[in-house]
Amino acid sequence: METATSKPHFVLVPWIGSISHILPMTDIGCLLASHGAPVTIITTPVNSPLVQSRVDRATPHGAGITVTTIPFPAAEAGLPEGCERLDLIPSPAMVPGFFRASRGFGEAVARHCRRQDARPRRRPSCIIAGMCHTWALGVARELGVPCYVFHGFGAFALLCIEYLFKQRRHEALPSADELVDIPVLPPFEFKVLGRQLPPHFVPSTSMGSGWMQELREFDMAVDGVVVNSFEELEHGSAALLAASAGKKVLAVGPVSLPHQPILDPRAASDDARRCMAWLDAKEARSVVYVSFGSAGRMPAAQLMQLGMALVSCPWPTLWVINGADTLPGDVRDWLRENTDADGVAHAHSKCLVVRGWAPQVAILDHPAVGGFMTHCGWGSTLESVAAGMPMVTWPFFAEQFINERLIVDVLGIGVAVGVTRPTENVLTAGKLGGAEAKVEIGADQVKKALARLMDEGEDMRRKVHELKEKARAALEEGGSSYMNLEKLIHSSV
Repeated sequence: METATSKPHFVLVPWIGSISHILPMTDIGCLLASHGAPVTIITTPVNSPLVQSRVDRATPHGAGITVTTIPFPAAEAGLPEGCERLDLIPSPAMVPGFFRASRGFGEAVARHCRRQDARPRRRPSCIIAGMCHTWALGVARELGVPCYVFHGFGAFALLCIEYLFKQRRHEALPSADELVDIPVLPPFEFKVLGRQLPPHFVPSTSMGSGWMQELREFDMAVDGVVVNSFEELEHGSAALLAASAGKKVLAVGPVSLPHQPILDPRAASDDARRCMAWLDAKEARSVVYVSFGSAGRMPAAQLMQLGMALVSCPWPTLWVINGADTLPGDVRDWLRENTDADGVAHAHSKCLVVRGWAPQVAILDHPAVGGFMTHCGWGSTLESVAAGMPMVTWPFFAEQFINERLIVDVLGIGVAVGVTRPTENVLTAGKLGGAEAKVEIGADQVKKALARLMDEGEDMRRKVHELKEKARAALEEGGSSYMNLEKLIHSSV
């Protein structure tokens, strides 16, 4: 019988730019360990507690998983100490410095892996690297082990990106206001505006076209792609991507699903306990949960329109706001006067505001929640599907407009609020022509989308509940994600 010590040793290096990349890669490490494979997850000092706490919750005493911390050369790149994720950088002008520091971090990780190669029990058998860790391929080739990439995107979005790289239809657009046809899953039609394309095809990014070309070369050269998804969700996108890219594409998710949504009251934060106590007092399927991810920052004027819709709609709302403390004074005053944004949650309150973080998996799993307004980040999309929760879609940037098309047009489990313009973010700050200051979606438009979901969404609920059951089956023994984890392990022996 194969033992843990005879199984391959996986080295996982999550892309440190975002929590939305760090957490799912940590979850993949936990899944590999649950299949008996030893795992090392390498990260930075600031991110290490985040990874370790996730590991400790998922596995008894962190069995089979080692979390290794490698210093991040922030000061050498001109960054303040501790700026080890993009959301921690105080100014968009520091983004190039962050990527320089990331390269230095990669060089240090490469040296660490080479040292481990001399230790038989710690020798890497396979490297799974986050999307921007292009250095990982050279190390893997030097050690003679396979290298997989984890993008944080779904298989459908990756398939669309692969199609765009090969067909280059976007290059013929006369303007960013024109539609690009991406016919990857007939008979469904997929058209997005030029300005809604993923960052690979948008020149106005602080990463620069040279860096994007390097990422593309990395993607083409790796041995395979690990995807946080399950084969039954994306209408065969993983198999189509594998055929088009000529490499293995292994869907192993939803990777957050094995985590128990029940919070340990001894370990939960004050915010987490406040959220759950507030939800406990609400009727079943009556609450709208609103969150736009760890990087989503809505412009103040647009946030006010959203807020006016939420406080005047008939459904109680749990609203997570990133960067609430940096909002203009008049917006903060409005929030204090119209919502429970003062840190006190009353059972009868209509709109509970949480500043910065909330226990999303537990919230989505709570019986009081009936709908999720989301930015369509892939992690949030998967968590919503795993909880059987229909969505109102409000994409911000990256591949989120493509994810919206999958959610609304293919799967039929969401309602689009109607946003057409990307939101400024740390990679494009100041480069989108000032569109970030304008209000595109009014309060009435928000309320109409919510009404379609909460009052008329039974068909969406039925479809997403069916996907929830398929998601659970995928991770059970013999399921598609379970078998793909086994394929990943056996291909690395």
